[in-house]
Amino acid sequence: MGRGGAERIVRRAHRWLGIGALGFLLLSVVTGLLWADAKFLYWDEHYKEKVRPLTGPPVDSATLPLDRALVLAKETVEDRALVEQATLRTDFGRLFYEVKLRVNGGSTIVLMDALNGARLSPITEELAPAIAMQYVRPPAAVTGVEMERYTPRKKKRAYDAVRVRFDDADATEIVLDRQTGEILEDEGRWRKVHFAVMQLHQLNFFGFEKTLLNIPGVPILLMSLSGLLLWGFHRARARRARQAAVAHRAAAVPSRLSAAPEETTRA
Repeated sequence: MGRGGAERIVRRAHRWLGIGALGFLLLSVVTGLLWADAKFLYWDEHYKEKVRPLTGPPVDSATLPLDRALVLAKETVEDRALVEQATLRTDFGRLFYEVKLRVNGGSTIVLMDALNGARLSPITEELAPAIAMQYVRPPAAVTGVEMERYTPRKKKRAYDAVRVRFDDADATEIVLDRQTGEILEDEGRWRKVHFAVMQLHQLNFFGFEKTLLNIPGVPILLMSLSGLLLWGFHRARARRARQAAVAHRAAAVPSRLSAAPEETTRA
């Protein structure tokens, strides 16, 4: 195959790769602009922050001794457990011990009420709204409480979670870790738009964790390489043209020199 045939094949491949990658490039540009410059549409302050925290009893009012709290926490798991950490703290209007246990090579957290010794985890449907309403700015009524398995956006494993829905203007949904009461996600009507734009930009769907970016990435890489080849073909063609021009001028010089004596003789 000659140089011309190879160049035609590369040019055709470059063209089709560009057409194939155009849709992904447009999607990336549009969602990137929305993600970076249109946050006023769907993003506000106090994301996953407590805007109406519920104060609980002071820590010095605990009536459950620490050693008793540890015993009760260890009794909540069937296997032998090793206490790794215990913290007395107040949150969502309650005073409790947060006990971290090592069980069968993994960690789990148990919340024990520091006043009456009641076990607070897993978080119940009755307790979840009291925790979740701390993250909702205007007072709003609870419209639903659901238990589910939830995988946070930036984590790989799923958690036992409880989702609490509110009837505020943004239709806020707070997702809590059932074991610890920790907030996993703070969603609203427009914030879901932001998450969708972010997923579209990263092609992060169906648990692939951005690996779908290979679909537009490989054609764009091949298009770049074929573009370099076309540039190389162009440079080679220009070099051959210059060499041909130089050879033509060099061949023309002796012809003019040989013609000059004839003209002198005739004169």
